[in-house]
Amino acid sequence: MCEPITSTARVARAFDAAAAYDGHAVVQRQVAQWLAARIVAVAPPGARVLEVGCGTGFLTQEAWPRLDRPDWLMTDIAPGMLARGLARMPGLRGRVMDGERPDLPGEAGFDLIVSSLAVQWFTDLEAGLERLAALVRPGGRMLVTTLAQGTFAAWHDAHRAEGYAAGSPAYPSTEALAAMALPGLDVTLRRFEQRHGSAADFMRALRAIGAGTPREGHRPIPQGAMRRIARWFEAAGAVAAYEVALIELRIPDPRPA
Repeated sequence: MCEPITSTARVARAFDAAAAYDGHAVVQRQVAQWLAARIVAVAPPGARVLEVGCGTGFLTQEAWPRLDRPDWLMTDIAPGMLARGLARMPGLRGRVMDGERPDLPGEAGFDLIVSSLAVQWFTDLEAGLERLAALVRPGGRMLVTTLAQGTFAAWHDAHRAEGYAAGSPAYPSTEALAAMALPGLDVTLRRFEQRHGSAADFMRALRAIGAGTPREGHRPIPQGAMRRIARWFEAAGAVAAYEVALIELRIPDPRPA
């Protein structure tokens, strides 16, 4: 009998199949630029950096050339994505890895762990971040961006207008993120927007970047209802809003300054 496909495997397959990612990942590139600026501001010389969910290399490309002699390890759960990221950044190291359950034998602690719009796919965000934080050296940091409540608000409103719930994941509120029991936690929120020509364009863009995987238990919506939902979304401007949280953890250093 076949083994059931886990949610992690479904996500990995979706991203591996996202051949048109770079052409549609407009907001993802903007978020990578925002995160890269913060990484450059705090990275020490010669920093050992672990990147979780490197994708096709947006964040690496933005941050790595601006750092002083970094040792940067790119990882991704999707082998195809990792291969494309490494092709964009020749000479860097890479490893296929589930960032929520990191497995890095032989790797020493990291000065920085970074991730751009990947950890929202964790099944348990707080536990996953806690496991990653254990890989950071004392005095180091973790800087990750993730999606927060309010993302795709107009799309959700259009579904509610017809009595349905959208298949997009339920993202945590800023308050819930700030309440996580993690060391030196700071959360900053920033809004990004992408305007689409139609609801169909929006859905095609999500599939193209591998983000079309519905949440567990979502039931397909009848075509007639989907057409009405599309009209609501388009009447509101067909704008996809991304509420992006920058989560920063500062790992305490017990040694005297």
